[in-house]
Amino acid sequence: MLLLLLLGVVTSRCLHDETQKSVSLLRPPFSQLPPNFRSSSLTFPGSRDPQPLRIQTCYIEDSISDGAWDPEGNGKRGGSRALAAVREATQRIQGVLAVPPVQGPLLLSRDPTQYCHAVWGDPDTLNYHRCSLLNPGYKGESCLGAKIPDAHLHGYALWPEQGPPQLVQPDGPGVQNSDFLLYVRVAHTSKCHQEPSIIAYAASCQLDSDDRPLAGTIVYCAQHLTSPSLSHSDIVMATLHELLHALGFSGQLFKKWRDCPSGLRVRENCSTRPQVMRRNEWGQLLLTTPAVSHSLARHLGVPRVSLGVPLEEEGPLSSHWEARLLQGSLMTATFDGAQRTRLDPITLAAFEDSGWYQVNHSTAEELLWGQGSGLDFGLVTTCGTGSSDFFCTGSGLGCHYLHLDKGSCSSDPMLEGCRMYKPLANGSECWKKENGFPAEAENPHGEIYHSQSRCFLANLTSQLLPGEETRHPSQIPYLKEVELTGRCYLHQCTERGAYKVQVEGSPWVPCVPGKPIQIPGYYGLLFCPRGRLCQTNEVTNAVTSSPVSLSTQDQLFQLSLRLAGPPGHSLGKEQQEELAEAVLQALVSRGGIDRCYFHSPSITPSLVFTVHMQKSSGCQGPSVAMLHGALTLTLQEKPLEVCHGEASFIAEYSKLLVTLDHNPSKTHVSLSIGLCLMLLILMGALGIVAYQKRASLQVGPSAPYHSPQLHSTRGPVGRIREV
Repeated sequence: MLLLLLLGVVTSRCLHDETQKSVSLLRPPFSQLPPNFRSSSLTFPGSRDPQPLRIQTCYIEDSISDGAWDPEGNGKRGGSRALAAVREATQRIQGVLAVPPVQGPLLLSRDPTQYCHAVWGDPDTLNYHRCSLLNPGYKGESCLGAKIPDAHLHGYALWPEQGPPQLVQPDGPGVQNSDFLLYVRVAHTSKCHQEPSIIAYAASCQLDSDDRPLAGTIVYCAQHLTSPSLSHSDIVMATLHELLHALGFSGQLFKKWRDCPSGLRVRENCSTRPQVMRRNEWGQLLLTTPAVSHSLARHLGVPRVSLGVPLEEEGPLSSHWEARLLQGSLMTATFDGAQRTRLDPITLAAFEDSGWYQVNHSTAEELLWGQGSGLDFGLVTTCGTGSSDFFCTGSGLGCHYLHLDKGSCSSDPMLEGCRMYKPLANGSECWKKENGFPAEAENPHGEIYHSQSRCFLANLTSQLLPGEETRHPSQIPYLKEVELTGRCYLHQCTERGAYKVQVEGSPWVPCVPGKPIQIPGYYGLLFCPRGRLCQTNEVTNAVTSSPVSLSTQDQLFQLSLRLAGPPGHSLGKEQQEELAEAVLQALVSRGGIDRCYFHSPSITPSLVFTVHMQKSSGCQGPSVAMLHGALTLTLQEKPLEVCHGEASFIAEYSKLLVTLDHNPSKTHVSLSIGLCLMLLILMGALGIVAYQKRASLQVGPSAPYHSPQLHSTRGPVGRIREV
């Protein structure tokens, strides 16, 4: 369950344990099935090699009443936004987790305690312990308030004292090509009404014979899906968090994790793990399985030490990492927005330890919090001693550790007295242009708000007190006394761990990590953080900078799309930039491609979108020619649909330009190269399928994006549709 706490920026806290505890977990009750019932193959999940986890989403519009109250009809209006987020989250999971596929249709179990009022109690009776009397009030099965269709369920029967059963409900046809059923509700339930800040909550409902979750439900509180305070990326990440709970990251399921020494393909030697959790000498609950312990040790820089991973103190069980130690992980109890959240290696290691999944560890996102900080990091006894600059003391202003936001030194219940720079409320995001100063406003500190701006500790000023203008900065006493505070300035990565900065009106200045620098035209200093910025291999390219040199080992392609929008719709320059970013995000999502392939997106007043494709240094994956060919095919087959504000745009493939290098005299392509390109395009159709399995979602600042194709897919009220 996600609970919004208004601490600075919008922050969420998850209460999954409370939700999961209210749900009965069902396993296949084979003793209740007559011999001639069609058996489900889910009892033999290991008969094939692991394949990407197939999640079938079912949007339930007519759900069981649980005190639901939605006076403004937000449930219907929020459905499209929820389904767009679910679709993106499930696609991402498919690139991360694999399972031995369920054979044949997936059928869920019925709860005998619900449909059966009494069973035969005489052990000498042929049908001992089978249902002898039906419950007249039985209305079917539900999963966290979502009514499960009979088509997804095993049937049930009434048994006489002797002899064959009377079939009451036959088996449904089941769900083909599915390993997990996810039911989605959008409503204003009694929980949403009682706690107006809750975004969503989720739980697992059914398990297979190896205790792997087979079905679960996410309930979205409708009022948040119609609110502009949460971006599309925020809802996607919140969905991903809840989905991982339903797939097995749950205190209620840790004790069911399996140990399969021979791997997923051969399941005969699997057993329940003898120890998954323990408490240390201070009473801290730890997850102690091998992969998570080794992953945490590598993260802290002590690879030869065997560690358990601390869990949040949430009662006898816990379903979240300790926030002091793993701040920013997707599976901590607090969610500070998509830009500050990572699907980290330690979380993926937990799914490996579950014994249910094969994990694609290449999709993990780097977790900067506490990286290389040693065994004492994150302890209540050390966080206030100044031993780590991830924590702060006092109540001053500075920068959030990811440097996306200005922050104030503060604590929260999850930090238990430890303090960190938490994003300020209103306008703390350096990466939002709208937070910048109006054109006529004074900007004495030279701040720049831009998608490539970051927070730096600085005391820069272009204004001096009267009489100080002629003195050298080193001779001005008050400049030395002014505390460094968080300011927003443009940055550009030049290589891994190296970058330069730009202040309003200044040239680009190299920023030496760990050192203070001076900026031409300004008094004071700017401090360059060490080990926080430009830690990935991707070289960013700020809009106001000169083009960054790209690798010449791969060809440069130009992809153009012609956009068709509403009649008479016009865009200003800033709106063109925002629309270009929305088209690029949709293009990345469509192709399952790493963003490092794309450079210099732009859009003309006549709505022609252009982006260059070339592999940057360190960009992992197939050749740009192969990816360009596959994108070309898919865009010709199905145009891209993009929403910007209230308007919808259709982006159709327009033309193809190939450049072998940056020399204009070499832009003409010979016939032989053209023939080779055609072969690459054909290969791309196959290559992209393989590559998509390893694709990962780049989580970063972006405008809210809504998939317009979902608006037309809602069925009539009371219907169920599969997405």
